[in-house]
Amino acid sequence: MRIVVTGMGIVSPIGSSIDQFWNAAINGNNGIGPIQCFDASNNRSRIAGEIKDFDPKSFLSNKQIEQTDRFTQLAMHAANQAIADAGGLEYYKPRRLAVSVGSGMGGFATFESSAERKLNNRSIPPFTVPRTMANSAAAWIATIHGLKGANLTCSTACSSGGNAIGMGLDLLRTGKADAVITGGAEACVLPLTIAGFEALYALSTGYNNDPQHASRPFAKGRDGFVMGEGAGILVLEREDSAKQRGAKIYAQLAGYGCACDAGHIVAPDMDGQVAAMDAAIQDAEITPERVDYINAHATSTPLGDVIETKAIKQLFGKHAKEIIISATKSMIGHTIGASAAIGSIAAIMSLQTGMIHPTINLDEADSECDLNYAPNIALTKPLNTALCNAFGFGGNNVSLVFSTPII
Repeated sequence: MRIVVTGMGIVSPIGSSIDQFWNAAINGNNGIGPIQCFDASNNRSRIAGEIKDFDPKSFLSNKQIEQTDRFTQLAMHAANQAIADAGGLEYYKPRRLAVSVGSGMGGFATFESSAERKLNNRSIPPFTVPRTMANSAAAWIATIHGLKGANLTCSTACSSGGNAIGMGLDLLRTGKADAVITGGAEACVLPLTIAGFEALYALSTGYNNDPQHASRPFAKGRDGFVMGEGAGILVLEREDSAKQRGAKIYAQLAGYGCACDAGHIVAPDMDGQVAAMDAAIQDAEITPERVDYINAHATSTPLGDVIETKAIKQLFGKHAKEIIISATKSMIGHTIGASAAIGSIAAIMSLQTGMIHPTINLDEADSECDLNYAPNIALTKPLNTALCNAFGFGGNNVSLVFSTPII
């Protein structure tokens, strides 16, 4: 049974449609700048990948806006795009339509603002709890579109979107759904969240006056990741059903692997990353030599990018030098729970177009990062198989394998 992608939607710092995002990515456009949504003048990290010109009023009523956190609104906008792109889902019975969405932080904007109000003895909004809960995005997508099947939320930090997509794959393979709306969403460019990651010394602090060069995966002199926000949503269904209803098929979702480091709560571990990639490749029933492209986790932290490079070299051996790798985060920052979904969309578009977006800001690579990261300029190469990595706090490692559809 082959599971395929028939619809995609995105909201990101470099575009809020698939075409806009992909054109910007291929051209190496940078969506990172000074934080605008709050006064960050006292922060050590004062930059982020924020979404520009996002207007929830364009698709939500005032009442719906009042009842939803920003991360939910981003997820709904991406889901609306994906379902429309798939040609609608009327072909399926509502009870056979599932939702599986990932988010690392959930409605943290609501949590932060309501906590501040409470500490100042002010009343808090009545929808504080349903806005904050991590499953609100999946619930609202289902409510708006009448999707009455399984409704799942995955929260595994930076791998949330990847695990949610893998859970969607499992729902289809086990016959528990006929189509799944899946992906990830995050909106945590927020005072407390930024301060929390600063306390871990995880964020870039040396490029506040040069935000365009702050997110620099694999590059010499990188000093941490840049916070981003966004959402990516895919529509998954069985290939035979997709063909029967005349849907466009973007790619096959061929494999899903996940593995826990069970070591350190925040430090990456090479063995766990190798295990996740290997499990995805085995699940796809291919050999490692079949992988042409990797959309890397590549957050731009000094340790993380080296560990991922070593993991790729350990698993793929000599073939690692033949694989083209790129880092979407170089342009949009780290969108936490949405990152695997956005990376998956980039990987799928590479399979579709034969174009690989660059890793920008890679003028001089770290001496320990010695693979082909498509530095600064997009590459053209026909691709058959792509891997998307997402590695999160808690030792949560996920890899997804996508392949060109079989005609």
